[in-house]
Amino acid sequence: MAYLLDVAAEAYFPLAPHHTFGRLANSVDTHIDKPYVSKLHAAIEWNGERWRIKNLGLNGTWINGIAMAQGETRELAMNDEIVLAAQNDHGFRVMDLHAPNDMLWPVDRSPQMQTPVYLSRYHLLPEGDAPELAVYFDEQAQQWYREAIAEHGDAQILNDGDLVQYAAGAWQFVRAQIYGPTEVKSARHINDFEFVFNLSLDEETTQLELRQQQVLDLAVRTHHYLLLQLARHRAEDAARGLDAKSQGWVYAEDLAGELGLDSTHMNIQIFRARKQLADLLPDALGQHCLLERRGGKIRFGCEKFKIYKGEQLTLASPSTSG
Repeated sequence: MAYLLDVAAEAYFPLAPHHTFGRLANSVDTHIDKPYVSKLHAAIEWNGERWRIKNLGLNGTWINGIAMAQGETRELAMNDEIVLAAQNDHGFRVMDLHAPNDMLWPVDRSPQMQTPVYLSRYHLLPEGDAPELAVYFDEQAQQWYREAIAEHGDAQILNDGDLVQYAAGAWQFVRAQIYGPTEVKSARHINDFEFVFNLSLDEETTQLELRQQQVLDLAVRTHHYLLLQLARHRAEDAARGLDAKSQGWVYAEDLAGELGLDSTHMNIQIFRARKQLADLLPDALGQHCLLERRGGKIRFGCEKFKIYKGEQLTLASPSTSG
């Protein structure tokens, strides 16, 4: 997401994909309350490849001291100086020319502000060993969500302009992209894959593979054992004759006890499992199926899996092939 520096105010602000400047309050993205600025003075727009500025006002727009004719359009470059109407005004400076992107914009807009967080499909924030928050995009709902890691509550919808707080800081959610079915580059669904768990004999390590037409190695991760344990519950319920919708549901607190974890560390593992899958298969549908929640319970939501201990197949879902 591109952003400019308001030189006089020493404050940064992001550009909307079509960003307008002018004197007409509540009708432009950046309001400039000066009598010599036109009601709609200029617009900066992303054309799919470049950011371009168009002069719309009668009193002039200058780029690096060079006047633009009315209706003229120019491409923007880094560090361009933009002045509207009065050449002795400080104007704006181009500081970033990223394509439009959903992001978390730091509320502290001073020149020492923290770096904006450009959002892809799934984020744990802050990065590192002690994340506090998950922010992710649900492609079926076409909606962003946030979910506190230390809590078992439902995810909250993120709307444009919402405040997001973590790591003793505050960010504003800025939605710049429009998603839709045409953006899905893959028809794959998470449930198309077979999850193959390879557990060591002492149950100290768990390696996970996803198999469809190819094998995707998710390596050895601590959070794979959590998925495996939930897959065990689902297989056991299937063996008892429970229908697919009823299989595998476990109270979160009981699962934490089985894993020997407190709820916060278990939630971190849950979110890390989701993030790894989202990073590996960013365009696959059904990301929410990996781990499903309802009424304080959780389950492994994927339909095809096998569990090997050593080289011995110990459990498999009824829908697993072969």
